[in-house]
Amino acid sequence: MFPHIIDTAYRQQLDERLILRFATTNDLEPLAQFNGRIHGDHGQFNPFVAQWTREFASPDHPSCGPGNVTIVEDTRTGQIVSSMCSIPQTWTYDGVSFLVGRPEAVGTDPAYRRRGLIRAQFEVFHAKGEAAGQLAQVITGIAWYYRQFGYEYAIDLSGGRGVHPSLVTPLKEGEVEPYQLRRATVDDLPFIAPLYDRQCARSLIACPRSTAEWRRLIDTADNPMQFLDTYIVETGNTAQPIGYVTCQCELGWGQFRVSEFNVIEGQSLRAVLPAVLRRLRPVAEAAARAQGHELRGLFFQFGEQHPLFDAAPDLLPQARPAYAWYVRVPDPPKFLNRVAPVLEARLSRSGLAGHTGEMKVSEYVRGFKLIFEGGRIRSEAWTPDDTDNAAFPPFTFNQLLFGRRSLSELRYVYPDVGCEPEFAPVLETLFPRRPSHVLPMA
Repeated sequence: MFPHIIDTAYRQQLDERLILRFATTNDLEPLAQFNGRIHGDHGQFNPFVAQWTREFASPDHPSCGPGNVTIVEDTRTGQIVSSMCSIPQTWTYDGVSFLVGRPEAVGTDPAYRRRGLIRAQFEVFHAKGEAAGQLAQVITGIAWYYRQFGYEYAIDLSGGRGVHPSLVTPLKEGEVEPYQLRRATVDDLPFIAPLYDRQCARSLIACPRSTAEWRRLIDTADNPMQFLDTYIVETGNTAQPIGYVTCQCELGWGQFRVSEFNVIEGQSLRAVLPAVLRRLRPVAEAAARAQGHELRGLFFQFGEQHPLFDAAPDLLPQARPAYAWYVRVPDPPKFLNRVAPVLEARLSRSGLAGHTGEMKVSEYVRGFKLIFEGGRIRSEAWTPDDTDNAAFPPFTFNQLLFGRRSLSELRYVYPDVGCEPEFAPVLETLFPRRPSHVLPMA
């Protein structure tokens, strides 16, 4: 269907007026204006989205650029009427890397909606991703919508705990602040990067950062509008670095959001948190004023589980459940074979070590086999029939695969999830529930 899908000169005539094509550098500012308008709240132009568009659509972006941005153009007016991008990146599954495409900035002018323009662009990016060796596509977005393109909620997103600014504990009279914050520079990367890597190791799914990506995030001197601010946490008396904290500059739902908070081994998160809250409160208040929002909280957006939440739940009393990443896995056997070392290690640590056998898993519209040979695992495609050993409604297996839900939880929610008793321990061993906190390349 897409013989020249990697060729950025690809064009598809959608009807007598509309052409789907890849962006060029000439589209950069019109696209930024389009996205800022389409993705603004309540008809307001969104300058953060506009600036983000200038970054991901720029030829200088480390992985996206105009060749990973599609545009639907109305040839009678020359106007952009629909667009999206897909940001290529590498994620890890318990340490095993795999290629990912991240569709983002998906939008259509209201006058052109319900014509299949988004579906046509997804088809292009899915074909392009397959050609590039991507094993999954992931997207954040509005409820339900992306299910119609083969996506399923499968990785926790954006949950966490927070506190109203008025509840931040002030210093007592005569006390000296034990910790201070200063803005991070590229010279701090040898200190910051290993702490981030340790955070990734806690998460089933993670997005490693190269040195170049770290520099892009930290060195914002030439950026007219920052998206993230990173601060070094230092002891107040000796200025010894003990951790770092990263905040999102744009408020969301009135919340000033902290996306990373990592400290060195042996350092108490609970001891550091009060000082961090006190130092971030004026930063959050200034951001809220500048953006015309009421500041409703300082929110630590780490998902539902994090060492900080175990250490100081009373200091962050407001809990917010996680939303989720949509995930598409176009070829489950290929993905399973990629992460087979992880699955084999889980098997070897269990009472099923050395297991030999075969398991047929149906997703009703497709299926696959898990083949075990003395503890080694491989997978292959299988056409579902009435001999399956386990069954999942289309794409809900992703929730098990990515650790968001256990087999018993899925069986409770979905009447059409089934598993023969002798095979349930196999799935429970291979796919335990495990949290993820993914910070993607944007």
